[in-house]
Amino acid sequence: MFRLTLAGPDTAVVSSLCGGCPYGPRGCCVAPPRYAWSDVARVVLGGGRDWLLAAITRGELGPFEHGLRVTRNPGNGEGDARCTFHDDSRGCTIAPKLRPATCNYYVCEPAYEDGDASGEGAEVRRARRETERLVASFVAWDEALLLFVRGRRREGDTFDATFLDDVATAFERLRDLV
Repeated sequence: MFRLTLAGPDTAVVSSLCGGCPYGPRGCCVAPPRYAWSDVARVVLGGGRDWLLAAITRGELGPFEHGLRVTRNPGNGEGDARCTFHDDSRGCTIAPKLRPATCNYYVCEPAYEDGDASGEGAEVRRARRETERLVASFVAWDEALLLFVRGRRREGDTFDATFLDDVATAFERLRDLV
């Protein structure tokens, strides 16, 4: 099964191959993506501001120049490191609307190939086009939001509700321009 759900910045691509990831039980989660500024804004606009603030307080997310980094769980052995939000029995523990966009729309090449092989070539081609378009949009949004944040935030400032709301408001204005 291969399915694309178009929802602007909240687009999602799903492949049944992910459940049996050929790269192991942690799959993409061995290298968690960051919450870029556009991701932070999307989550806030979707009602997840308090979730972000709580994750920062718990140390699961940490500020850096380009947004929030996801903490890596070192695991129990070599090569066992993964996203702190990954659970071996349940997979991702973050609700889809709270995930970085990359987690919702990225699928690996074998997933595309599996979709093609199962007769869903048109959906696969559409997903490729849409994710390429989304990546270009996210790059533009993140560049603009980085400039906004640099002008708004000073070294040592905390991530608080007002700051996150300001980033979300700036994103709302940008979203329709790109």
